[in-house]
Amino acid sequence: MIGIDIVDIRRIAGMVERYGNRFLEKVFTPAEVSYAKKKRRKEESLAGRFAAKEAFMKASGRRLVFRDIEVLSEIGKPYIIYRGVRYDDVSISHEKSYAVSVVMLKEYAITGASGNNSIARNVEHGT
Repeated sequence: MIGIDIVDIRRIAGMVERYGNRFLEKVFTPAEVSYAKKKRRKEESLAGRFAAKEAFMKASGRRLVFRDIEVLSEIGKPYIIYRGVRYDDVSISHEKSYAVSVVMLKEYAITGASGNNSIARNVEHGT
């Protein structure tokens, strides 16, 4: 399944300005905030990660807790960690006022019926 999201960078900047650490701690992990603070345009980085989290939720078909979805980068390539599982099919892009992200998951939904995560189970087994 594919998820996509676009975010107005000014919206994220406004949330940071209005709510400060309360907003940051609710939505982002300490590693995400630290990464953004090292950037010249930190709001752009935060908006990209916010879009990736939303795109991940859309691809999974479920509303998830923002902080449970961690968006990290390795050699400039973003990836997501969710419940200890790494998802590499993530793209983030920025253009002036907007950040956009696309996430592709190999499974259609995260199941909660038995408490198991079908995406994580399938990714771990390579299917």
